[in-house]
Amino acid sequence: MITNSTHILLPALVLLLSQFFYKANGKRMTNFYVHMTCRHCWRKFYTLMLLLILLLFHFNYVNVAQNVYDLAPSSVAFVFLFSHRFAERIIYYLQSRRTLFISAIIATVCLFVPFFFSTAVTIEILLFGAIFYPSRKVRERISFPDYHKEIMELPKEIRHFYYDWND
Repeated sequence: MITNSTHILLPALVLLLSQFFYKANGKRMTNFYVHMTCRHCWRKFYTLMLLLILLLFHFNYVNVAQNVYDLAPSSVAFVFLFSHRFAERIIYYLQSRRTLFISAIIATVCLFVPFFFSTAVTIEILLFGAIFYPSRKVRERISFPDYHKEIMELPKEIRHFYYDWND
């Protein structure tokens, strides 16, 4: 019973978490922004956590739905997350505002089609990952010593450039 309810409530939970933490001003989120921008190991761990969440969801989906064929469309994107380079490319592709909007619409439509529920959740998890991943612009700027020193002195300033996605 608990696994069935978490299975169904996962899309709503991901949506609520993203609404709560998006562009947050707190100390923990500022530390998260700084570490994600400055350290490759944090970004790699982040993509592995996305992969783990999707692995757990796929395992739960097979136990609840008892149909492996429903997982075929979502498994295509799922396989690419095993490589950090591919995961980063997918995330940067999703960070375009147009692509993000179209992907969110596709995920919403797939959510109400019974055989594409796993695809909708996979797209939603990838969108969640793309939203909280540092943009290319802030990663390029952090390589400059002056900006790196400025961020270490005033870490709250990173929030303004963290979500500066490509359009």
